[in-house]
Amino acid sequence: MLIDLLDAELPTRDFLIPGSNLPVRQTRLDGMSSLVRFPPGWARPRRGHYLAGEEFVLLEGELCVSGITYAAGQHGWLPAGTLRHSGAAPGGALAFTAFAGEDTWVPSDLDEPDGPSLRTPLESVVIPEGGLRLTPHSVLLDTPVAIPGPAEMITVPTWTWERSALVPEGRVLVRRAPL
Repeated sequence: MLIDLLDAELPTRDFLIPGSNLPVRQTRLDGMSSLVRFPPGWARPRRGHYLAGEEFVLLEGELCVSGITYAAGQHGWLPAGTLRHSGAAPGGALAFTAFAGEDTWVPSDLDEPDGPSLRTPLESVVIPEGGLRLTPHSVLLDTPVAIPGPAEMITVPTWTWERSALVPEGRVLVRRAPL
């Protein structure tokens, strides 16, 4: 089933992200993957980290995480243990998010990431032959290929999501565990 991630009619539920001031609207897609709409004025002033790495694609608006601003079309990767000392979506934002495991929030000041944080512009980054590895669970491809078993596919920049074993034409973020 192909899902338009920009479709305002997708079913949602209110969800209060730990340490934040306002609930977000969440649409669960598959396993640990969700579509999250941050309302204008959303902020998370509490410090802490997740026990699993988090990957996200900002689809609309701007999202600030620990002093780094992500714009629409950018991919972010925050490894497990990465300190989040602030978060905000002053004008609101829409993001695809996925965790690499249980999304347990731990309030703390510790910063012990299990790898580097990344910010990647999905529409303009150069993709080497064989694809661009973005996280331990995802790769950006621009060549249609068959993969062993179904994976999550997000097309860039039409922002559709599907589970498939065939990578379609165009730029596609492919997520599966493990790649």
